[in-house]
Amino acid sequence: MDARTFRVVAAILAIFVSCGCGGGTPSGGLDAALEDGWKAFSTGDFDFAVNCFKIVESADAPALEQTYSALLGLATCHHLRPNPDLARARSYYVRLAELDTDAARAQSLLGLGRLEMAAGKPGQGQSELMSLMQDYPDRLEASEAAVHLADSLFRPHGDDAKPGEFTLAREAAVLRGLETLEAWLGTHPDDLLASAMHIMLANKYIEMSDFEKAVEHLVAADEAGIAGVKTRSVTLWRIARIAQKELKDYELAETYYARYVAEFERTVLFYRAAKSLERVQALRAGQGV
Repeated sequence: MDARTFRVVAAILAIFVSCGCGGGTPSGGLDAALEDGWKAFSTGDFDFAVNCFKIVESADAPALEQTYSALLGLATCHHLRPNPDLARARSYYVRLAELDTDAARAQSLLGLGRLEMAAGKPGQGQSELMSLMQDYPDRLEASEAAVHLADSLFRPHGDDAKPGEFTLAREAAVLRGLETLEAWLGTHPDDLLASAMHIMLANKYIEMSDFEKAVEHLVAADEAGIAGVKTRSVTLWRIARIAQKELKDYELAETYYARYVAEFERTVLFYRAAKSLERVQALRAGQGV
């Protein structure tokens, strides 16, 4: 898992658990142990995090929310560490499902689905993710499930006949992935992960040379809000470039080149964006637009 993916996972998990800023050896009770555990997880200190979560797991009569946080922490550490122990992670995800809370059951389905795919069982993993989306459609875990499900359908897969080689996803799988995200966005237009979903869709439509739909989703991603500065700059540039080169929509191109020039003066593409803005303005003037 790359550093950016790890940071995203850590940020999402922080939504579901109380994750403070404690440090050192846990000494302030179970809540402090959990705070220190999640802090260690966020910095990649998995061994220390596991020790903190085990303090809570083995405690006498912890509160339900504390048990939930500890089991989720243990499952996630064993799942996402550089040397994952998928069997141990599975055991903790299964225990999460036994807790009487929607949050725990949803996290269990999400974790088990991702584990099945990591173990080379995409069908079973996709089934778990679809169950999560159907059973808990209003939870953020279900939004994550939609992203992971679509990604699994878009992703190249190994070729058993040729070890070490990969085959592009079949057209039927790609179409199913597109339908998954578009259907989810249709019922969850304000989803917290909407911009990421729109960008996934745009990337796939660009591969398919369906530039109208690609731009539609890139614009939707921009309108939904893109927190990352680099991702936002790339998105504005791609909209302008596709609008100019592929769609000949010079009005849209001018809008997004102008925004790029206004917002990203210090980037390497600034000069090209400024010159492109002049060109599309001239083209629009020549058309009397």
